[in-house]
Amino acid sequence: DLFTVHPEDVVDLAASLMDWRHIRHVPVEDNDGKLVGLVSHRTLLRMVGQGMRGAERAPVAVKDIMINDPICVTPTTRTLEAIEHMRTHRIGCLPVVEDGRLVGIITERDLIRVAAMLFEKQLRENDAE
Repeated sequence: DLFTVHPEDVVDLAASLMDWRHIRHVPVEDNDGKLVGLVSHRTLLRMVGQGMRGAERAPVAVKDIMINDPICVTPTTRTLEAIEHMRTHRIGCLPVVEDGRLVGIITERDLIRVAAMLFEKQLRENDAE
């Protein structure tokens, strides 16, 4: 399931969504369903650290803190290419986009899970020999 926010939504919605779903990235879609940005947990931490949030301050919109035009991949992008994008650009996730529409998201956690399964499979095969 993909959980997204819109640029006009308040940042508190994105933060609550991250907390509720235990995720670290929330894609931002426009009213036509096109990916326009990404809110990361680091961005939220930076915002809090800079004092942009507090009871005495006006609500902050997602568009004011989101990463514009995030680096994306397509459903046909090879896994190793996706990993290389994440390493090169030092990012924790890659939105998966097809025809401008968000169809998924790849995160570091996903790649660690796959690596663990492959590693476990290899260890079992070695033990069987």
